Amino acid sequence: MRFRMLFIIWTCLFCLAAHNCCVSSDSDKLTQGLKKTEKSIPLPYHEGLEKTVLNYTSTPFSNQFLTYSAFIDTALSQRNMPSELRYLPLALSGMRRNYCQGDRCGVWQLPTLTALHYGLTIDGTRDERTDVEASTNAALDCLNELYQKYGDWWHSILAYTNSPVALQHALIRHGETPELWDFKEQNLLPNTDVIPNFIACVYLGDEGQLKFGEVADPVITKVPEPVEGPTTTVKDTANTFEPAVAEQGRSVERPTTIVKDTTNNKKTGPSTSSGTAKTKKYTVKKGDNLTRIAAKHHVTISDLMKWNNLKNDKIFEGQTLIIKK
Repeated sequence: MRFRMLFIIWTCLFCLAAHNCCVSSDSDKLTQGLKKTEKSIPLPYHEGLEKTVLNYTSTPFSNQFLTYSAFIDTALSQRNMPSELRYLPLALSGMRRNYCQGDRCGVWQLPTLTALHYGLTIDGTRDERTDVEASTNAALDCLNELYQKYGDWWHSILAYTNSPVALQHALIRHGETPELWDFKEQNLLPNTDVIPNFIACVYLGDEGQLKFGEVADPVITKVPEPVEGPTTTVKDTANTFEPAVAEQGRSVERPTTIVKDTTNNKKTGPSTSSGTAKTKKYTVKKGDNLTRIAAKHHVTISDLMKWNNLKNDKIFEGQTLIIKK
């Protein structure tokens, strides 16, 4: 009897040791893989990361990523931004154009005021946050501007996905510079799921283990009736984004808040009356793009392209553009 009990105990200890050995081996593999993958943005290991990596190896992302990855890579290269940021829309929305959470919409999860600040159109019939190319330019301009402020890509990402104000409060509340995973473990910010999601996407993308397929966007069957909302005459709100408070990973319809211009009852776009429309010329400067030019002159990217017979968003230094007011 005593021998039998000793045998059972020995067997249990052996199985436990074997399990711990396998877990340790998997952790070491992931840790080494992250170090190998890491480029401009740190990818620190955390035990909670293993579950996200496992989920992402079995769940397909929208193949919209394959369609637009070359465009995103080019936009990053033009701004001298880290190439691994190409995976951020996967981490934020699964690359679903109509994916919304709270006030944020599109593959880049842009808040309303931020999208307006960077020249996107949001009204009763159109939301350019669901336009992958337009929202990519706006999101990357926003992230680049945040990096100029913080000099740290993770702080820039966290400020983007929450708000600079929320990040500042988190840093003050922590009392010292927190480690990246402290933001999630200590619930310093409303949205910290971007940390494991982004790291897992970068790692698996570099390993060629991401899966893609037909992933349906939520269907929006009607345009909501206009209601009072923020005006389209937006002051500098680049660093005052709306905090993301909705739960990560939930597809809902586009927010019903429709933006109207309530400033002196004027329309936000160029006048439809040929008698009152004014035309001026603008010479493209180094570093300009349609998003910046549209935001500067309070017009839309689509109008700029229409006025100048542009078939795409490619412009060059010294080019003359027509702008109607």
